[in-house]
Amino acid sequence: MFFSTHRRDLNAARDNAREILRYNGSRPRVLSADNLRTFSYAVENAFKLIKEEKEILFFAVVQWLVIACAYVIWTQMLDWIPDSLWDAVASDNRGEGKGAFTLVNLALLAWSFAIVVVASYPISLMNAAMTAAHYLRSSGQSSTITKCINLAGRNLGRLWAYTSIDAWITVTAILDRLPKKKGNRTALDELLYYAWKLGTIAVVPALVDGKSFSEAGKASLLLLRDHPIETIGIRMGYSLVCWIVGVAAYVGALFWFMKFGAYGEHPNFIYNFYFLAAFPIFVAVGVVAVLIRPFFLLSVAKLYMDHAMTDEDAALLVPDVPERQHYTMSFVFALLTVALLGAYFFGDELGIRDMVEAIAQSDLEALQR
Repeated sequence: MFFSTHRRDLNAARDNAREILRYNGSRPRVLSADNLRTFSYAVENAFKLIKEEKEILFFAVVQWLVIACAYVIWTQMLDWIPDSLWDAVASDNRGEGKGAFTLVNLALLAWSFAIVVVASYPISLMNAAMTAAHYLRSSGQSSTITKCINLAGRNLGRLWAYTSIDAWITVTAILDRLPKKKGNRTALDELLYYAWKLGTIAVVPALVDGKSFSEAGKASLLLLRDHPIETIGIRMGYSLVCWIVGVAAYVGALFWFMKFGAYGEHPNFIYNFYFLAAFPIFVAVGVVAVLIRPFFLLSVAKLYMDHAMTDEDAALLVPDVPERQHYTMSFVFALLTVALLGAYFFGDELGIRDMVEAIAQSDLEALQR
């Protein structure tokens, strides 16, 4: 209910962004030299700030490590699912058992969503801290890790909710783009995805600025309507660079698997396959999180500060003692993290493996019927 309410609010910004794109007769294109040029110009300005404020790289590295740990924890569910079910899925080439793996799919979906939500807390905080570094520096204040975290703590609940929703949408889009036999991603899917990204482009800087979701959506649409070249160029240029890294990682992963092997006849072959994929994914995520994403976030923060922030808003950008909300969110995050790590390290002792195997057995019996 909590996420669905916020998702509904942000979907309005996505739909409005799609209408703006239609009205202007433009469609978001990833493969565009103009977008890459715009993003490169924005990177040049952000690079000057990163050279002076080294804590930005610290925030980026923390993001990288969080995503890497989240992926490794996610693979644990694949180890809990017995090979007998994976064999049944692989042998179901014609899709005759479609819908027979419902329970395991729901279990894997719940596990994946829990990991995305937990990982989104530190990611949202680091995103906001990088944005705060730009705000502090631009307003003539000193920028330290403590000050950035304090300023980033504004609207922390909304930041966490938005990052969880956006991360889930991003992960789903990435999985949809992977080569598959059926269910290829359509042009409409891509249009809705980039309309979401453009319609929410200013959400993080606006929330750090103390705005609500509706105000953050309006700020994003303002940038898209009044400054389309910069807004679309920064977002699509960033996507293009991520595409290049993603393709390179995909090719690298193929060579990685050819060298170290991941064969279907081995026990736990699905788990071993995804665990082996951790290294190329870790490298690709590191390149994006440390070498690319900070420039994108700082460029968006500058765009927002130049065109959507009022002088009154700028005067309020003073880091102070974290509010009670900051501590409450941290406590909730700590509880969820302990629960997740407990399941990861003590899944067998807690009976989670037995429970997943029982669910898999129910699905196998449904398939046989």
